[in-house]
Amino acid sequence: MLAALTAAGVAVLSACGSTAGTPNVAPAVAAAADFLTGTAQANGAPQNTGDFAAPGDTAAAEQWVELDSGSAGGLNPVVLNGKGFTLYRFDKDSPKPPKSTCNGDCAKTWPPVTLKQGGKLFLNGVDQADVGFVKRDDGSMQVTLGGWPVYKYSGDSQPGQTNGQGVGGTWFGVTPEGAKAQKSQEGTDAASGVGYKTGTAKENGADLTAGDDYQGPRTDDAAMKWVQLSRGSAGGLNPIVHDGAGFTLYRFDKDSPKPPTSNCNGDCAKTWPPVLVKPGSRIFVNGVATSKIGILTRADGSRQVSIGGWPVYRFSGDKKAGDTNGEGVGGTWFAVSPTGGKTLPKGGQPPATSAPGASATSAPATSAPATSVTLGNGSATLDSGKNFSEPNGSSGVAGPGCVAVPQPAQVSSIQLSGGPVKLWKGPNCTGQSTVITSSVADLGTIGFDKQVASIRFGDK
Repeated sequence: MLAALTAAGVAVLSACGSTAGTPNVAPAVAAAADFLTGTAQANGAPQNTGDFAAPGDTAAAEQWVELDSGSAGGLNPVVLNGKGFTLYRFDKDSPKPPKSTCNGDCAKTWPPVTLKQGGKLFLNGVDQADVGFVKRDDGSMQVTLGGWPVYKYSGDSQPGQTNGQGVGGTWFGVTPEGAKAQKSQEGTDAASGVGYKTGTAKENGADLTAGDDYQGPRTDDAAMKWVQLSRGSAGGLNPIVHDGAGFTLYRFDKDSPKPPTSNCNGDCAKTWPPVLVKPGSRIFVNGVATSKIGILTRADGSRQVSIGGWPVYRFSGDKKAGDTNGEGVGGTWFAVSPTGGKTLPKGGQPPATSAPGASATSAPATSAPATSVTLGNGSATLDSGKNFSEPNGSSGVAGPGCVAVPQPAQVSSIQLSGGPVKLWKGPNCTGQSTVITSSVADLGTIGFDKQVASIRFGDK
C-alpha cells in the first residue's frame, strides 16, 4: 500500500470502527485496506479475482472483497459477497476485541473472508463505520462486521443459499451491523391492507410492467401495484434505499417522523413524487428491515411508504437508475438510509444544492476560489489507469491544505479516503476546479483526466 495512505491509516480507519466508537482493528492493519463505494463490477474490478476467483486461488481471491446488503433464503437483511453467497458469523468468536476462533478444519468448512494488505473492499449497502479487520492466527487479515469476523460456508453451493443458518446453534447469517440475521416478517398488514414479501420483485414473480417499473404516472393503480425497497449505494452515497427500478429514494427534513407526516404536497409532490401504495399492494424488502417500514395517510388521502417514520419520495430530476441529483437540494432533501436517516457523502458534509441532471458525486468544474462544500482532511490514491488500475503505477497524497500532485499526466482515477476535496487543474490550487465527495473511477467523466495538478484538502 502507498506510504501516504499508510501514514494516514489511523485517521482513515477511525471511520471503520463500530457505530459505538469501539475500533474493530489495529491501525496498522486498517491502513492497508482501500474502501470503495459500490459493487466490484461498477468499479471495474478485474475478472476472475476477488469473490469470483477460482477455488483455491487465494492470491486472486484476496485482491478484493465485496459486501452487499440484501436478502437470501428469507433472511433480511443479510450480507452477501459479490457473487451472491451468504456471509456468516460464529457465536464462539468475539467482537470486542475482534477474535476468530475458527481455525484448522473449522476454517475449511467455514472459509474466512480475508483480504490482502492493500486489497480493495467494495461496500454496497454496508456502512463503512461497521467494517473492520482482525488478524487471524495464520497472519491473514479477516473482514469483520460490528467486530464479528465473517465467513462463507462450504455447504452453500449456489448464490442465495443459507444452508449455514443455525448450524450447531452457533452459526448465523450476518447483518450489515454484525448482528445475527433473522427471517423477515411477511404477510399482509391488517391496518393498511399492504402485503410484505422478502426478496426482490423479480425473484417473487411480480408483474414487471407494473409497480416500480411502470412507465406512467406514479398515482396510477398500476404504479402502486408493488414497491421494492432495496438497500444499496449510488453516486458515492452508502448505504441508501432505492426502488425496484434502481431509483434513489429520498426524505424531506420538513416532514415529521413522529407522527409520520408528509408536508410535501401540490407542486412539491410533482417534483418529489411520494412512494405510494394502496390496499392490495405488495412491498418487497431486500436489505431493508420490515420493522422499519410504515404506511402513512397523506393530506389527499393517499397512502405513502415511510422508513423509520420518514415519508419517502422519488425525485423528478433523477432520469436514470443510480442518479442522486436530489441529494442536498435546498439543504432539506437527502437520500434516505435503511433506518430512515439521511445519507450524506463520505466526509459527512451535504453537497452543494443540485439542479436536476447535476451529479451528486462531483460538482461542475469551476474557477471560483471557494466551494459551498466544507472540505475534509484525509488522503487520496492517484491511479494511472481508469477504474483504479495502475498500468503506469500510482502515487499518494494527503492533507491538510493544498497539495501538489507529483505527475498530473499520470492520473486517470482517484481513490479518496476522507474528504470532500477539491481538484484543481493548475498548480497551487489555481485554475479550473471541481469538488468530489467520493472516489472517481474515470476522471474523464468530470473533465479532469490527466489534468489534476493539485488537490485541496481541509485545513484541519
